[in-house]
Amino acid sequence: MSAKICFFPVGNGDMTLIQTEDDKNILIDCRIRDGEEHPDVRTQLREKLPRNNDGRLFVHLFIWTHPDSDHCDGVADHFHLGKPEDWSEKNDKIFINEIWSSPIVFRRHHAQNHPLCDDAIALNKEIKRRVNLFREKGYLDGVGNQVLVLGKDENGKTDDIGGILLELDQATRWINQSYSAYFEAHLLGPSPKKELE
Repeated sequence: MSAKICFFPVGNGDMTLIQTEDDKNILIDCRIRDGEEHPDVRTQLREKLPRNNDGRLFVHLFIWTHPDSDHCDGVADHFHLGKPEDWSEKNDKIFINEIWSSPIVFRRHHAQNHPLCDDAIALNKEIKRRVNLFREKGYLDGVGNQVLVLGKDENGKTDDIGGILLELDQATRWINQSYSAYFEAHLLGPSPKKELE
């Protein structure tokens, strides 16, 4: 079996599901919009995802490239954001085992005076919750709390979280604290500030 890649029809923006040979589901960005004028990518995604032992539809990994709304539309409505134990069977939102994101991308977005949409604010809050939990405990506290920070932040803001930091030009094969022989990710950006200048 080889990996499968599904590009969802979201128009401008991105929503890509990678299913690896070892059955890991990796979602890159999200754009779920309501209305008959948009394809029903919510249903398409849900049909492709498995349920875990707790009955939750889930992705092993959600990679968020940047905070523009066309890369996170619908996250708050369709994904569980918050403590794992607060997931609701009634709401049946998609559970995210692990999130990868870059604080530098947020900082640069803010520096250009681009306001964050509600979904970006909600997802950023969830990432901060996971990072702060790691800071408190000193370890990743199971699925639903896992996070990987992509790239060092400015002014030493990531110096105390080396255990969940992937630096520029490094690679990883770890998803949900498990080694994957069928997946490897290399961090190629964001570029350091001095290179941008």
